[in-house]
Amino acid sequence: MITGILLAAGMGRRFGSQKLVAQLPSGLPVAVAAWRNLKSAHKNSFAVVRHDDRAIMSLFKEENIPFVISEDAHLGMSQSLLTGIQNSLQSSGWVIALGDMPFVDPQTIKKIISDMEGIANKLIFRPTFHEQSGNPVGLSSDLLNELMALEGDEGAREIIKRERSRIHHIPVNDDGIIKDIDTQKDLLAVNNP
Repeated sequence: MITGILLAAGMGRRFGSQKLVAQLPSGLPVAVAAWRNLKSAHKNSFAVVRHDDRAIMSLFKEENIPFVISEDAHLGMSQSLLTGIQNSLQSSGWVIALGDMPFVDPQTIKKIISDMEGIANKLIFRPTFHEQSGNPVGLSSDLLNELMALEGDEGAREIIKRERSRIHHIPVNDDGIIKDIDTQKDLLAVNNP
């Protein structure tokens, strides 16, 4: 079974405050919107949060979002990803969604999962919008040993580079796969189109 993991354990340094609780025009916090997109596409999902992020833990409890705590998230995205994988080792693969990407169409996530279940000779499943790669990314459990060895703030980026020939690109008509909220300016652009 494939597991959806929402990474919501980042520091958000460029944003200047906790971007994941910032509100979108819909009134939803950024991370809640990202969660709802993941959850509506795939029920077997949970989030990873930083051990000291009381605001996001409180919000997720309020929203009934299941989460696990990454004690080492301060060491980089790899540790958050590792926490998620360690809490779902029985999975046949993982769809890794990012908490600061609230615009991904749930149909895109469903397509990634469908391709993961139907294509046996690929390890990485990556959506593309006008040939630009985006997120979330599907990772086969065949990458487990490499994933368990990750370090730093690159997430699975090095594995994706190394396994380029084993990537299945999924063209989608969804610019949400390339839109994230990293800065206050990003949020203002969404709030004032």
